[in-house]
Amino acid sequence: MLSRMEILVPMEIMDSIVTEMSFNKSMIFKKSTRYTCLFVSSARPAITLLGAAGEVTGSCSLVEAGRSRIVVDCGMIRGSWEDEQRNLTLPKIDWRWVDAVVLTHVHLDHCGRLAMLFRHGFEGHVYCTPATAEILPRLAKSSARLQRTKLAEFHAGGKPGLPEDAEEPPVLFSEREAQLLAERLRPIPYGLTEQLTEDVMLRLEPAGHIVGAGVVHLECGTGTESARVVFSGDVGSKHVPPMAAPLSPKAADILVLESTNGGRVRPKDADPDAQLAAIAADAFSKNRRVLFPTFAIGRAQNFLYRFAKLSRANKLHVPVLFDAPTAIFATGVYRRYSEQYRPELARQAQAGDDPLDFDELHYISKRREMKEVKRSREPAFVMAGSGFCDGGPIMEHLRHGLPNPDYTVVLGGFTAPDTLSRDLANGEREVSVEGTKIQVEAQILSLEGMSGHADGGTIVDWVHGIQDAPSIIMLNHGEDEARLALAKRLEAVRDWRVLRTAGEERVEL
Repeated sequence: MLSRMEILVPMEIMDSIVTEMSFNKSMIFKKSTRYTCLFVSSARPAITLLGAAGEVTGSCSLVEAGRSRIVVDCGMIRGSWEDEQRNLTLPKIDWRWVDAVVLTHVHLDHCGRLAMLFRHGFEGHVYCTPATAEILPRLAKSSARLQRTKLAEFHAGGKPGLPEDAEEPPVLFSEREAQLLAERLRPIPYGLTEQLTEDVMLRLEPAGHIVGAGVVHLECGTGTESARVVFSGDVGSKHVPPMAAPLSPKAADILVLESTNGGRVRPKDADPDAQLAAIAADAFSKNRRVLFPTFAIGRAQNFLYRFAKLSRANKLHVPVLFDAPTAIFATGVYRRYSEQYRPELARQAQAGDDPLDFDELHYISKRREMKEVKRSREPAFVMAGSGFCDGGPIMEHLRHGLPNPDYTVVLGGFTAPDTLSRDLANGEREVSVEGTKIQVEAQILSLEGMSGHADGGTIVDWVHGIQDAPSIIMLNHGEDEARLALAKRLEAVRDWRVLRTAGEERVEL
């Protein structure tokens, strides 16, 4: 059976064909000035990785089932200036005929380009969990403001973080488009089923990665041509509280699986709590200022949990200054959804003892307060975004702290290629901070075991735990080396068909 038939139809008779033959808009594949191309699909699904095939950022996938087209995630590409420029071009599909978008979680590499879709004709809704729906509007508006600020600085004569010959920085979407995204959100609690189209049903289950992160279950088609398509999103690490460890899905026919840490194994002796206690003792005894580049959602709350543990054990010794407005907002969402924590932490929160709060924690809400922090010579931990050191409040702290031998910068988890965080992790002694060359005199440390992504062994265990196991596994959201390593791990456990497809390669299932 053909999975797709294409028919060129003159535009002047298109409307009558759609009316007479009951074609719906999801069957229109592309248009030219004179012809429209219809496609008639079988019920058998097809999947195309539109982004993050061989790289970690820019997640976006298309699922075709019957006459339906569902997109899972539409994230930003992070990294070098050239990588950032790629964000201006959306994946090459006709967004007018996409029925719905499903969002796995609210990290920019999964959600960062959603607000662009509406100018390209997308008219559907974006489905996600309630916690994600609370954070995403704030994150999108913050991103829009940051883009506008960078453009204004560029035209004022500065080129923060850009090559000398760079054209103006990209503005992907406006605050109005961010607001439109907020209006199109449709939250679905874990475990409930939503009929997206006549061909596709959706269910979200906890992924354990960050608050509100979901494993996407799509029931596609009917009868013998049906398929259970599961997107892992980012599988959470069982070693990174406060979120509960991820649970394996019960069933999948096709699994689209992340592979960020597919080639890595968490060191058995990794003990970030002991490392942080030693860093705190060193800061207190030597009067050091310690900077923690922090992702607003996930990394920040994991640090807060660990700092709270140190405080309760009388091992913190120094104040913790939280300079990340979006992270502060997201932490409030974590507190409202504490039932997603590990069971013992959920019980602690429900008893009124917040696992993310402690006496030494201070919030920085005004720029004046941040300037006072910089002038102070007292030892302290300073948490600020972003985790890749490619924008946000951390940049001002780094500009002041990197050339200072009395500072320490602590990196935790994955660092993206061609970012300042990767340069620091690689031990570069001269780096560029928003276009300014700086000699690194500060101490640079990396924490072991802090990644919010599951390592290769945990991912294999998670897949192996699927009772009704998939026949096909498609690896995405990982560099090629990591995808290859994970494929070998999976194939050594079971005779799975593991695919490492190229970007925009359509796989008929």
